[in-house]
Amino acid sequence: MKYQVREKIFRLGEDNDILNEAGQPVLQVDGKVFSLHGLMVVNDLAGNEVGQVSRKLVSLLATYDITLTGGVSAEVHQRFSGPFHPKWTISVAGGADMEMTGNFAGHDFILTENGQTVATVSKAWISLADSYGVDIADGQNDLLILCSVLALEAEQDRSEEHSRGAGGLGVIGGLGGLAGGGGLGDIIKGPL
Repeated sequence: MKYQVREKIFRLGEDNDILNEAGQPVLQVDGKVFSLHGLMVVNDLAGNEVGQVSRKLVSLLATYDITLTGGVSAEVHQRFSGPFHPKWTISVAGGADMEMTGNFAGHDFILTENGQTVATVSKAWISLADSYGVDIADGQNDLLILCSVLALEAEQDRSEEHSRGAGGLGVIGGLGGLAGGGGLGDIIKGPL
C-alpha cells in the first residue's frame, strides 16, 4: 500500500494527516510540542490512539521507542556506521529486525527484513514538494513501518535544528541525528 507523508510533520505542532495513495486521510499524527521525549501520537480517523513514537533521552546514538495498540513494540535506533552512510535498525520485540538504508535526508531509502525489501520511501512518485511516499509491501505491519519513518523524520528535524544552532560544544550535537552521531552530543548541548 502506498502512503503520502508530509515533511516536517511535527514542526507545526498541529495535527497532520498521513494519506493513502488516493489522497484520503488514513491516520492523524499529533506531535506533542511540549513533550520532553518528542512524543508523537498516531490516531485513527475516529481519534483513537493506535501508536506512539518517542525519543529516548539518554542513548549514545539516536533511539526512538514505538508502541502500537495491540501490544507490538519496537525500537528504532541508529547504528554506528560513519557519518556518510548512516544505517538504522528497527528492533521488533518478538519479531525479526528490519534495516533502513539509503538517503534519509532526501527521503529516498528502503526498509529490508532478512534481505528482502519490505518498504521503499521516495519523493519520486509524489507531486507535492513537501511530501514523500511510503510504499509498503503486502503482508507487512503498515503502522509499524509508518511510525518508523516518522521517527526518522523527527530525527531529521532535530538534526537540522542542532545544525542551525550549533556553536561551541553544540557542534557535537549538530553532527548527530541522520548524519551519523546523536545521543551523546544531545546530552552535552541538549536542554537541562
